[in-house]
Amino acid sequence: MAGAGWKSYSTGDLIDATTFQTFVQDQVIQVYADSSARDTALGTNDAEGMFCFLKDSNTLQFYDGSAWVNFIGDGDITGVTAGTGLSGGGTSGAVSLAVDINSLSAVTPATADSIPFADATDSNAVKKTTLANLPISTATQTALDNITAGTSTLTIPITVKVADDGSGSQNVFYMLNGTDTGAGTKTPALDVTVGYKYKFDISDSSNSGHPLKFSTTKDGTHASGSAFTTNVVESGTAGSSNAYIEVEITPETVGTATTTGATVGKLYYYCPNHSGMGAEGNLSLYPNTSSGGVSLGLVIALS
Repeated sequence: MAGAGWKSYSTGDLIDATTFQTFVQDQVIQVYADSSARDTALGTNDAEGMFCFLKDSNTLQFYDGSAWVNFIGDGDITGVTAGTGLSGGGTSGAVSLAVDINSLSAVTPATADSIPFADATDSNAVKKTTLANLPISTATQTALDNITAGTSTLTIPITVKVADDGSGSQNVFYMLNGTDTGAGTKTPALDVTVGYKYKFDISDSSNSGHPLKFSTTKDGTHASGSAFTTNVVESGTAGSSNAYIEVEITPETVGTATTTGATVGKLYYYCPNHSGMGAEGNLSLYPNTSSGGVSLGLVIALS
């Protein structure tokens, strides 16, 4: 049996089966392909103090009297404490640590901050880099390339409100964009560009009963004009949640070039229910010029 201790032999001593089993066989480090091979070979002959080496996992184990357990050699480490951002640790047995991201403080990263990564070009060796040096993904780069190439259309949001023009007798459209606040700018002049969509948000309650539309005629249907619908999308009811009217500026929207600009030189915005609400406000699809011709760098104005 394992643990029989040391036996001194002299030349000529007879080693019988019991002695060999007790002092040699049971006390060597047995080598097996894996734990299944060991269990098959030993059957019920496991004995406390036996050692074996498992080749599949390169693990040294010993039998503690009831089960095979991994052997961990002695050392001078008396304990492992989990530090900041880690969980686990211990003072005995197989100690493990894990990253505990929920225990970390939340901060806004700066470009000079460092992060670790596994370098795929160097056998996944752990290295570090700064946020400023992080590459963008292939998908993001493709999206940026598409925008640059003009294959994606950007949408410019514009908020529309309705209020008196100061006269006490005429409501007009006011517009806001970006960092604008308050009531907005009264019937503004805006420059817009081919390749963009301009989405006019008419969900504010002040727009109720005042749907915004476009026409090549100033004041639209109130001046015998008609609503312009090329590349125009309308959704919802003015004054209701998510209501908007959107126009995409494309060569089709602008039309054929003329000696003074384009077929559609301006789009006036108006309210079909009440005259005068657009005042002089319009989208100038082509600036006044005597040179003619239309460029993909075309400027469109709300004036």
